[in-house]
Amino acid sequence: MATEGRQFGLALVLLTASALALYPSMALDKPDKGSAVVSIKANGQAFQNAKGKPSSTFSSAYLTLYGSVQAKGNGQLKLDDLGGSLQVGLANYTTTSGEGEVNKKGKIEINAKTSDASEKLILHGSTQGDTVVFDPKESKLSSLYFLSLKGQAIVTLPATGTSTTESGHHKRATVTVT
Repeated sequence: MATEGRQFGLALVLLTASALALYPSMALDKPDKGSAVVSIKANGQAFQNAKGKPSSTFSSAYLTLYGSVQAKGNGQLKLDDLGGSLQVGLANYTTTSGEGEVNKKGKIEINAKTSDASEKLILHGSTQGDTVVFDPKESKLSSLYFLSLKGQAIVTLPATGTSTTESGHHKRATVTVT
């Protein structure tokens, strides 16, 4: 009985050590909600909405969004908890409750509400590397403006550290996820 218990204990320790050794790479491939952060900063123009079409009158526009990002598989990303601001001319719109997706071809779609819930921010565009471009035909602040924006989308993963020690002929690496 005691030998069987020790064998089971040894198998359990080896299984636990193997799982812990694989954990950092699994966590970086598919981060938990909130563990990776997306930051989108873009600027461009806001064209007044003239009966469903962009007018020739425009103002400067600045967009800042922050939120969480998760890998969905097939190269797709889910954006969640997006909040920030859109400044058009002198007007400032605080955005909340945003969510979106980035597909494997780099197409991005974001939907958010303004803090007073009177307007909706709808963004459609594309990404290449960390550059993001939002199309003025499909990106808008509800019935007020069509948006033509270009900027950066940066994903920040949790900090990791690696140390390597040598002992005789063996190297050992320790990866710490914080």
